[in-house]
Amino acid sequence: MNKEQAEIEFENIINLRNSSLSPFTEEQEKTFRAHCLAVASFAEKVAANISGMDAEKAYVLGLLHDCGRIKDEKAENVFHGLVGYKYMIQKQQPEIARISLTHSFYEKDFNLETYPQNKDDLLFCKDLLKNLEYNDYDLLIQLSDMTNDVGRNCTIEYRFDSISKRYKVPFEKLQPIIDKMNQIKHYFDKKANNNIYKFIENINDKPNLSRLGNSSKNMGGRL
Repeated sequence: MNKEQAEIEFENIINLRNSSLSPFTEEQEKTFRAHCLAVASFAEKVAANISGMDAEKAYVLGLLHDCGRIKDEKAENVFHGLVGYKYMIQKQQPEIARISLTHSFYEKDFNLETYPQNKDDLLFCKDLLKNLEYNDYDLLIQLSDMTNDVGRNCTIEYRFDSISKRYKVPFEKLQPIIDKMNQIKHYFDKKANNNIYKFIENINDKPNLSRLGNSSKNMGGRL
């Protein structure tokens, strides 16, 4: 799928959600558009600065990583990563299906307690992940997803502070994931020979520092 086709599919996903029993509100659609476009843009810029990576492919995967939002997680008690995986498999787009699945799981053997979504869906995802080895596109979209919070460009720490508040997950439980994401960031910093936060415009970097503990030491030099 090329960039133009991905943008058509992106609009199709939004239309499918809005024709469902749980359509986006105006604000939700605005946020969804901003988030996906920001993830795509950042992934494209990073990939363009790394030898051997395809910037257009990174853009496509970033734009469609949340395709599972065709369903409302809360209203339908589903996990969007699995919804997107099944949707893209039906469309014979295995690479996008894979990203829909992998972008939420920084460790394949993840702790179920860290995720508030449908446990049966999460267990199914865990089984699917057993046979996958993460590649640079999996890691890049994981990272890109964590640099935009409901439409706001941000650092990893800002994003997880917001996730903690939004999903009522104790921040301390997220610390291992924060550490993992900073490892991924440093991996791409090295491959791009740059601090990749420089590819993000208008970055928000001021989470509630009193809740961060030692993680504020790992913010990649941007703060």
